[in-house]
Amino acid sequence: MKVLIDFSKIRVGLFAAILAVLASYLGQPLVHGNEQAINIVVTVFSVLAGFLVAIIAIVGDPVLLPPGTWRAAELERDKINRRLIRHKWLFSLYLITIGLVFFAILLKDKDPQIVLWLERGFLFFGVFAFVLSLALPGSLMKVQRERIDAVIEHRRNQNNIRNAGE
Repeated sequence: MKVLIDFSKIRVGLFAAILAVLASYLGQPLVHGNEQAINIVVTVFSVLAGFLVAIIAIVGDPVLLPPGTWRAAELERDKINRRLIRHKWLFSLYLITIGLVFFAILLKDKDPQIVLWLERGFLFFGVFAFVLSLALPGSLMKVQRERIDAVIEHRRNQNNIRNAGE
């Protein structure tokens, strides 16, 4: 199995992590005791989680497998699985963010030091997940373009029409 490293994804991940670290330390005083900010975080990540579930349903739809032999479908399966795994991790980041907000609210009167770290934590995961989420619309568009291209290619093959590039 060949392992390809996508350095653009690594750069985006590092950028998101650095931005998240900065936001968690610099932004924590802004969210401390700010119920409106906390409500916005919970609302945004709840909506993103719902949107991501829809994307996972679309990406995982077996209709996306290319028509033809089982070998063609098997080759496509690995690409679909990689996408689903990335989306699953992003969904987990959303849930971690919401969970940390929940615990920060529960413990706000119990231990201020723990709340400080929970607030930094949900800011870190929130910013990190949000930056990574900026690629979701492009990912969805790519899936739909591939779906359309597969249908067109299948119809060409049915009518014995070659691609313009062949």
